[in-house]
Amino acid sequence: MATLFTFRLSAAFAAVVGIVLAFIPLLAVHGVESALALGLLLPPWVAATAASYTERHRGLRGIDLIFRTVGMGLLIWLIPLLLLAVSSLRTRQCAPAEGLAFMVLGPALGCMLAACIGVWVAGATRLPRLAPWLAAAVPLGSVMLGLWAFYSTPTVYVFGAFAGYFPGAIYDDLVQIPTRYLTYRAAMLVAVLSLGVLFDALWDPASGTLGLRGRGRSRIGAIALCVGALGVVAASYSQGNELGHSVSEQYLVERLGKTERGAHCVVHMPRETTPEDAIRLLEDCDFQVERVLSLTGLSSKEPVTAYFFRNQNEKKDLIGVGRTLIAKPWRREVYLQMSHWPHPVLGHEVVHAVLAEAGRGPFAIAGTLGGLVPNPGIVEGAAVALAWDVRDELDPDQWSRIMKDRNELPSAAAVMSVRFSALPARRAYMAAGSLIRFLIATRGMEALLETYHRGKVDDLDELEANWHAYLEEVPVTPTGRGVAEVALARPSIFSSVCPHELAKLRADLAGDAAARDDVRTIETCRAILDIDEQEALARATLVGALARDGRDAEALATLEALRATMNAPKPIVAAALEQYADAHWTLGNLAEADALYGELLNIPRTDGAARQSEVKKLALEATDAQRKLLYEILLGRSPSPVVVHLAHSLAAIRDDGLGPYLEARQLMSASRYALVLPLLQDAKRLGLPSLRLDQELSRLLGITFFALADYGQSAATWRARAGTSRAAQAEAQRWLERIDYAQTRAVSPALPDPSSAPPAAP
Repeated sequence: MATLFTFRLSAAFAAVVGIVLAFIPLLAVHGVESALALGLLLPPWVAATAASYTERHRGLRGIDLIFRTVGMGLLIWLIPLLLLAVSSLRTRQCAPAEGLAFMVLGPALGCMLAACIGVWVAGATRLPRLAPWLAAAVPLGSVMLGLWAFYSTPTVYVFGAFAGYFPGAIYDDLVQIPTRYLTYRAAMLVAVLSLGVLFDALWDPASGTLGLRGRGRSRIGAIALCVGALGVVAASYSQGNELGHSVSEQYLVERLGKTERGAHCVVHMPRETTPEDAIRLLEDCDFQVERVLSLTGLSSKEPVTAYFFRNQNEKKDLIGVGRTLIAKPWRREVYLQMSHWPHPVLGHEVVHAVLAEAGRGPFAIAGTLGGLVPNPGIVEGAAVALAWDVRDELDPDQWSRIMKDRNELPSAAAVMSVRFSALPARRAYMAAGSLIRFLIATRGMEALLETYHRGKVDDLDELEANWHAYLEEVPVTPTGRGVAEVALARPSIFSSVCPHELAKLRADLAGDAAARDDVRTIETCRAILDIDEQEALARATLVGALARDGRDAEALATLEALRATMNAPKPIVAAALEQYADAHWTLGNLAEADALYGELLNIPRTDGAARQSEVKKLALEATDAQRKLLYEILLGRSPSPVVVHLAHSLAAIRDDGLGPYLEARQLMSASRYALVLPLLQDAKRLGLPSLRLDQELSRLLGITFFALADYGQSAATWRARAGTSRAAQAEAQRWLERIDYAQTRAVSPALPDPSSAPPAAP
């Protein structure tokens, strides 16, 4: 009865797990997340069941014990597998084959290995009551080793012998089965087969014991083969770096190839990074650390280590996360991919590393129970507040005001707790940043450090009421509200349907567009819309592809549906209109394209998107020669050297500064600032044809003067620009702080005071 009871208990537990997962959209179908959950929860029960069965049936042959306990393990695994299969009738399963593969490679193989371990533990011990507990401890110990690998190395992904695959950050939605995971699970399958055959070779059913002396001679071939196979498995662990099963710090540094050390930072970057770019990257990291130390009053002397990968694909391959940027505060490390200078997210990630001094527990973060239970709202809110992240030309206070007006502002209790991670990312980050900045403004920096250390906000209800009253005074323009509609419409990953399949399709869509393959673009857009018909960006892209493919009536109908029936955010409608206008220009319908670009200028969008439409409209109103050059620059998808040549040719036939301006933008992407400066000065002297272009020109001049160490001119440019908008003021203040640091190696920063900032430009 003991064995039967243990199996029934394990089966009941598996059923409960399956039912619970079925009510969580992200986990309700076969996939990487549900596979990980089962891989963590089921193997200890399977191992205990196998140990109990072995204790009760010591008279069976070894191979029978292995087969029967492995069968029990697979039956336990099959219960939640079937429950989730039924759940997929209610919650859409977009990649059933891949989802099933995750379930087989992860928890199925993990349960088989756990059954073998349970048999071995029971066979090796004469303590019947203790054997199930010892067997269950082995998978639990493996989980602890996985946590240690996550804790003690730069990697974010973890391969576990029993649990399977932990892919990394939850916001990194592009997750597929990597080849390295297949080789790792192949090694685990070899381990299962070897342990089973070896146990049968050594097991003596007459005595119910393992006996090397009694059975070793007659089974020497099988024993040698199994020992050799297990040696291969052990070797796969020792060669983890080369196989991609794990990544050590030394291996990561060698793969990147270049290291620079500064006053506060150690920066690892691609070996091909030019000396000038390497110094800029290092000095920017040093500045960001000094700024946070000055803001908070912390005084840690331990350097921050920053890893800069060549691109998100390399980052994904080496540490497990691609699109998501991440930090490990307890290691004082940040992990990013190369981007334009200065790096747009470095300041945010550096805050995490510096605030490790104020955190507590093994992870050196804000959390309760001695830091063991993280409070992601405080962790991320502090980073947003101290870095004062401006997204889409709106600061966190403006985002929060817009959410409040739309009745979408999360409660402070939700934001400042573990529930933060279940919220849509933009809403959660911006609300948390605004609330923490308000806490600093009203209670002081010491209050933030105390809150961070304790992992809890005191008098949260009172703080929330005062914060809401403050948000009523934050100015937001209609343009800002329209821009915000897009990001605020995105759901949390926990409530998304098929987030990984959608991420893959979006990546395919980018490739289709780059290849100018309109037929494939149409197919990919429709595949996305088949999963989520509210995916307005795919519908916008579909409009342009249909129009370019000569299906104008269908394109127009799709556009009108986007405008009317879908109630899409205005910037998404604008994206569709732009695609439609671009298609008309490509097809030679210049009057229609010109009218559409004119309509676009009345729709709220970010400054960069609006500038694009302005230049396209200017092109259509220019001479034939100018129009052809601008078409190749804007829509021809020519490589940067060709665009530089085209812009130079444009400068020869226009009497304003548009040609030099466009040429300078290309050279800035190559960090050729000495070549950029005279072009920007020519553009300023000749004048640009719109206010938006002129304001962007001043921003580029401020950056270029700084890059060339002309700090006086840079400071004057940024001060003149600061009064144009709240976003411009925040950016200008950061550059003025950077100029101070470059000149004095010290900085006296202050958090922006949005209440005194100029209103956003209409």
